[in-house]
Amino acid sequence: MTFSLDTLMMVLDYASMVVGVFVVLCLIYEKFWAWPLGVLFCFLSGPVLWHQNLYSYLTLTVIGFLPMNLYGWYYWLFGTEQKADLKVIRASPWMLIVLAIVCVLAVFALPSVFPLIVDDYLESAEYMYLDNSILVLSLCAMWMTARKMIENWIVWFIVNVGSVTLFALLDLWGLMTLYVLYIGMAVWGYKMWHTSLVEQEHQVIST
Repeated sequence: MTFSLDTLMMVLDYASMVVGVFVVLCLIYEKFWAWPLGVLFCFLSGPVLWHQNLYSYLTLTVIGFLPMNLYGWYYWLFGTEQKADLKVIRASPWMLIVLAIVCVLAVFALPSVFPLIVDDYLESAEYMYLDNSILVLSLCAMWMTARKMIENWIVWFIVNVGSVTLFALLDLWGLMTLYVLYIGMAVWGYKMWHTSLVEQEHQVIST
């Protein structure tokens, strides 16, 4: 029995799905284990993305998810002077406007940047602008998650819908299934964090 490269990619694809589910479950319940599991997810999914020429998603995994997982892990453990549990917060309207502008500019700038790194990027890249949008919005959502901004779940919802579309187009059924689950988990995560936020606000009023 031969173990082909395609078989290996399929195994990594489905392994990524399993680990990814646990990552989001930990985030929903505000457990810092989400971050080391996120690092494992990067190592599992990276080769699959390379094999499929998904350069933006691969970049997201290597230079986005990895450092952001390390940052999130640190910030959730040591993000307050009192070293207490980090609280859920709301992003200010101006913060949301700035993030939206930066994301739009980045999506349209990336096709000029990637050819400097990948010679045949414009010819080989799959679904360029969809891939780039997922990259940029995911980085935005990761930063918001690390800072415990409740709006991160809304951005993740958009990312997940785009990812399901992309992976379905490429027949990556394991990752597609994962992101279908992520859509529901983003709604769940928002509800859980909103409950936590309301409880925090009631505690402040009562004191």
